[in-house]
Amino acid sequence: MGEVERRYRTVLDAPDNDDNLKELQKIGEKIIDLQTSEPAAVIRQKKILMLLEKGYDVSQISQRIGITKRHVQRILKKNNLTPKPNFVYKITNKNGTALMFSNTLRSIFNYFGLNSHSSNKQKINELRKKGLYIKTAKDKYCWHDIPNAALYYLDSKWYMKF
Repeated sequence: MGEVERRYRTVLDAPDNDDNLKELQKIGEKIIDLQTSEPAAVIRQKKILMLLEKGYDVSQISQRIGITKRHVQRILKKNNLTPKPNFVYKITNKNGTALMFSNTLRSIFNYFGLNSHSSNKQKINELRKKGLYIKTAKDKYCWHDIPNAALYYLDSKWYMKF
């Protein structure tokens, strides 16, 4: 028989300020929390899907959550999802505002009508004269790096992110 029951014959008769009753209530709350809370695997999967939706790639997700890339890829495959695209080049204006993202210099040069027989270096200098700068990411520019209203080149077409 517990201390509360010995003292008051039943838990129902114990006063609200009894220390033993408070301890029992805390234990009861912990049991209820365990019964109603989601398993860690479900919580982790939700975090993975949330980061994927925001535009993080598999490597970034695995680093942020502390799991392997393979595990992230399995969850993507299970949910029939693919990560959003990454880009190598970012085109900015003089103020550093990102305007465009692409994986090829050719697509950038074609967009600005610089498809002459000059070298890439000459074309890059031509863009600089117009106040545009091409930057290369150390790794890559991920979807979450692209601001709204910026253009991106994908599957041979230019699109605007909304």
